[in-house]
Amino acid sequence: MKYKLIIIFFNIFMFFSFLTLFFMPITIFGLGQITEFWLNNWFLPLIFFVIILVINLFFIFNWSIINYTKTGNWDGVAAILEKRIYEKKFITYSNIRLLVYSYFLLGKENKIKNLEKYIKEKKRSIYNKTFLMFCCANLISDSNSNLQIYFEEAANNKSLKGMDWILINYAFVLISGKEFDKALTIVEKIEKVKNNPVLELIKLYFMYIASHQEDRENINLLKDKFIKKVSAVKFDKKFEIEKGDIHILFLSKIINQAKDWAYGTSVV
Repeated sequence: MKYKLIIIFFNIFMFFSFLTLFFMPITIFGLGQITEFWLNNWFLPLIFFVIILVINLFFIFNWSIINYTKTGNWDGVAAILEKRIYEKKFITYSNIRLLVYSYFLLGKENKIKNLEKYIKEKKRSIYNKTFLMFCCANLISDSNSNLQIYFEEAANNKSLKGMDWILINYAFVLISGKEFDKALTIVEKIEKVKNNPVLELIKLYFMYIASHQEDRENINLLKDKFIKKVSAVKFDKKFEIEKGDIHILFLSKIINQAKDWAYGTSVV
């Protein structure tokens, strides 16, 4: 009912907005000029109604998904999206993202991996943009040796989006396998951290874990510089925003450990 009211109020608002737009020229040019004005600007109402039509069609097309997400029926959401992607071949970023999220909540990691193989084969351009979404399923179910191969191949594929986070995942796997020197080499390749405190902190944390004892003093200095620049409150706000991405949500535990290391008294 809530979403129906939103659509109804939206259409009422747009209708009155159109009336305002339609009669506004009278106040500027006078009643005698309104016909000539609209003959010269006939495309404006057309654009207006196209926008309304597109938005209404979006709600109609996704009405079942909206209802299912509202009630937490992720099996229902998954069933609709599976039909769109596998049967209708309607492969889009948003469809893949929501399906992976649904599988993740349902604990169906194997289905995420099957979806990854399918998208990689059928639409490589979309796969390059969505690769990070599939990492969680592999991290949960694969062996460390397989994960090292998986992320090494990804790290060497420059067409994949989100390379910094791919390297973070790769370093995490290497650290889990106690290959600290190799992990440190991978982490040091991450450069674009200036405007992303979450990425910057986890990079520092992994550098600390992977480094030798004699090198940790320098990393602690970098950590102190970081916490002077980014307060814990600011970090939390940024982290909450970043959690909208599935791959970061999956890394929440390790990111919270990094936060404790930086702002608390946790010692590795």
